Amino acid sequence: MRASQPRAALQADNGIHTLALVIDEDQHRPLAHYCHSVLRRLKEHYTARAQAR
Repeated sequence: MRASQPRAALQADNGIHTLALVIDEDQHRPLAHYCHSVLRRLKEHYTARAQAR
């Protein structure tokens, strides 16, 4: 899933690059929903393992 589009890249004197990204509104909600689902499942697994002890 491509969630962002590069807008600008700046190189500092020390060789570090700064990259500006913009998240497309149409892609933000599905990405947020996916992240929420993953975190909810991880919490469920953590709770189940903690209660098993």
